[in-house]
Amino acid sequence: MLRTRSRRRGGTLVELLISMVILGVLGTLVARIMMDQQRSFQRMTEQTVVRRELRSAMSLLPTELRGVSSVGGDITAFDNMSITFRATLGSSVVCARTATTVDLPPVGAARMALTSWATTPSVGDVVSILRPDSSGQKGDFWSAHTVTTVSVLAAPCSGTVYVHPTADIGKSGFRLTVTPALPDSVLAGSALRLVRSTRYALTQVASGRWYLGRSEFVSGAWSAAIPVSGPYQPASASGTGGLSVALYDTLGAKITTLASAPNAARLDIVLRGRGRSSSRVAGSSITAIEDTVAVRVALRNRR
Repeated sequence: MLRTRSRRRGGTLVELLISMVILGVLGTLVARIMMDQQRSFQRMTEQTVVRRELRSAMSLLPTELRGVSSVGGDITAFDNMSITFRATLGSSVVCARTATTVDLPPVGAARMALTSWATTPSVGDVVSILRPDSSGQKGDFWSAHTVTTVSVLAAPCSGTVYVHPTADIGKSGFRLTVTPALPDSVLAGSALRLVRSTRYALTQVASGRWYLGRSEFVSGAWSAAIPVSGPYQPASASGTGGLSVALYDTLGAKITTLASAPNAARLDIVLRGRGRSSSRVAGSSITAIEDTVAVRVALRNRR
């Protein structure tokens, strides 16, 4: 009996080429989908970073600006893209005084926590002391005095009610020499606050990006701006850049001169963030991630 052997036929060259084309098309589609997903993830991540930086700035600026006293002259300079003001560094009370010096209780006094500093006093800071006399103002008056010398006292306020005779041994405090001289109405127990000239403005770093910078006037000179948030759109004198600042009075009229700054009742701040360049889908144009946030700050200390 004869047996027939079945012969298996292989693929032709045409079929092989068609298969390779189909696999190439599918591979290209899969690669493009993966690239689009990667770019979309990158863009969403960058958006998150930009919005996080905007939120950080919007929590920082109102905290410092809300306590500014416009009528007290705390706003010392401003334009469309920066603001300079006296930021509160801490508070205390006068425990002893002369015509040109005030002694302050130590931080962490056992009897009463009367002194608290975000940073220690320095030459050039301004001490505002509450006076019971009006000095031509309505009600009590904050008298401003510039610090010319800062001395550390080993045993400040000794013999006063502000320190404990034994529990506060070894706790140091400050003696501030100020100008102009203190009026007679400044007495032991008078409340005081320490303020320092602070500036917020956009600053360009080595990478070419723009960041919100904070600088302080310490010991007679401005410190280098420290980037606190960003990056942002480039600075613009027209107020359309990364930082825009505007002051308004109680009637909503915009304040344009420093002489009118004591009438300021609110500040409007706009921040325009800009992240890294990123494309939305494969083959699309490269665009930078941008977002904008605005905040209105009502000034509390307008007396």
